[in-house]
Amino acid sequence: MHRVDDQHDPKRGPVTEPETRSFLLETRDVEVELDGTQILRGASLSVREGEVHVLIGPNGAGKTTFANAITGHVPVRAGSITLSGRPLSGGVFRRVRAGIGRKFQVPRVFLRLTGGENIEIALAGPASAESSGATGIDIGDPARPAVQLSHGGRQRLEMRMVLGRGPALAVLDEPTAGMTREERSELAELVRAGAGHHTFLIVEHDMDFVEKVADTVSFMDDGRVLASGSFAAIAADAKVRAAYLGTVDEDAASEAGTRGRAASDEDVPGDELSVEDISVFRGPLAAVRNVSFQVPAGGALGVLGRNGAGKTTLLMGIAGLLPTTGAVRVNGNGVEHEHAWRRARRGFALVPQGRQLMGNLSVAENLRLAETAPRGGGPAFDVNALFPALRRLSLRKAGLLSGGEQQQVAIARALLRRPTTVFLDEPTEGLAPVIVQEITAVLQHLVASGLTIVVAEQHQWMVERLCDSFLLLRSGEAAASGPISPGAIAGYYGSL
Repeated sequence: MHRVDDQHDPKRGPVTEPETRSFLLETRDVEVELDGTQILRGASLSVREGEVHVLIGPNGAGKTTFANAITGHVPVRAGSITLSGRPLSGGVFRRVRAGIGRKFQVPRVFLRLTGGENIEIALAGPASAESSGATGIDIGDPARPAVQLSHGGRQRLEMRMVLGRGPALAVLDEPTAGMTREERSELAELVRAGAGHHTFLIVEHDMDFVEKVADTVSFMDDGRVLASGSFAAIAADAKVRAAYLGTVDEDAASEAGTRGRAASDEDVPGDELSVEDISVFRGPLAAVRNVSFQVPAGGALGVLGRNGAGKTTLLMGIAGLLPTTGAVRVNGNGVEHEHAWRRARRGFALVPQGRQLMGNLSVAENLRLAETAPRGGGPAFDVNALFPALRRLSLRKAGLLSGGEQQQVAIARALLRRPTTVFLDEPTEGLAPVIVQEITAVLQHLVASGLTIVVAEQHQWMVERLCDSFLLLRSGEAAASGPISPGAIAGYYGSL
């Protein structure tokens, strides 16, 4: 690992002046092997007491595995990990007792319990001090069951559970995933306010968030930490930009998409989708109310809105996974009374938020299961040509993949069902910038191939680049809609 020359930014000085502090966490030459594959190849990292240290790198670099090694969730084959000079060993419970707190990539909260009950359970664990830094995290009504919270709401709840215990080191794995811009800004302020009281090690892809919070940034690739320094220094490093922040070759991505399509004399068009006055129910609650829109065959609609606005609920209702009232028409034919599997045979395919792969099965087994599911009449795709990484990952368990690798499997799984209409729920959530560009290029190719696309997405630029129309949801209702044009959604997006 080398230290990148730092350029002090007078506008962004560390609140805690961490370089005057001693190292709290030190790892040396950590190696981890999972399922016969070496993930960490001698990873070394030092984190000073009271600092905000952010770990970045491409999907598959080993960042989450490194976090798991520190928190005791995976066995370490070689190397050392110390906290305040004392070796960290044993399982998760012993490391929590030693002062480690952990927030996971996918929030692990008790869905059937209320937010308040989740916090009570967290504070009832191994003894630790109550944290003043947790009091700034708004979880909303503490009597509300966690299952009713949006993804961003569950993120905040888990943050409150972790920081409420007052850990010496808080390890946060992609805490901004699924959050709106406003929520990410609020979280950045919370982390900066907690710096000095807590030491943070954060795995993150949102570079705006990283710039706001980081005292130190470390870049990881291929199972090793390759460089550390200030945000400005790391962002300017040529190797970092090439591996993580650079731009993808869109011509090459388009060629890959062309190779992925089965030979055909003409494109197979998607279906015309018409939704009229649809309300979608979660239990007795109408979480989405009286929403209408149309997507022409081969069109692409972007669904925008805050966390909890109803985006996921809307997609699940149209796909037949939640009860609805109102009309859902495919090429003029009503399907609102059909089960989800019958809609799948008509060509519906959903790529869910959080990917929802079968983690204990291999990539190949996940894809084979998709091929046995009901199929539509859409075009055949060679998913290995669209996503070349799938070949080398075919025998790897899906649960051991990075977020970007899992997203590629999730999209491939949907395409193997030969859909004519694809619903994508936050497809770029938690992905490295380069992977976001690659997946966007593949999705652009799918639209060009004639598929009908409906995508719920936080990133305005991605919607503007991919879609020809948009729908803005606010509190379960349609707040605005229209064609995509320069500046068309900017004013609405600022309020998300």
